[in-house]
Amino acid sequence: MRVQHRIGADLLPWINKKKCIACKKCIKKCPVDAISMAKGKALIEASKCINCGKCVRSCPVKAILKDKDRICFEIEASIKLLRKSLAKSKSRKLQRQIVRNKVLQLRMQRKVIQGTLRELKHLKY
Repeated sequence: MRVQHRIGADLLPWINKKKCIACKKCIKKCPVDAISMAKGKALIEASKCINCGKCVRSCPVKAILKDKDRICFEIEASIKLLRKSLAKSKSRKLQRQIVRNKVLQLRMQRKVIQGTLRELKHLKY
């Protein structure tokens, strides 16, 4: 089981691989050697990370985000993808159907996540 070390309400840092320029500044700043390079991009080992935030502050291109910032990034990416799909469709009726289908898909994912969280509370380890 993955152990997360937390400071306050922030979760572990996350690396946006598209923005990472492999400058290795984060590796040099990490006091616990939790960051390495894989395929020319920085990679954080969650089991070692102490969530000090030094990597976040040292990244010159802001490729390292806290998990709470990742949520905003993921929402924006999802909406951008949906808008692209809507732009390809000329029919308003088809556009409404695409949005309805996305809503249904997200509701199903939410149910799966909520059920998984409920079961994790009862998990013995």
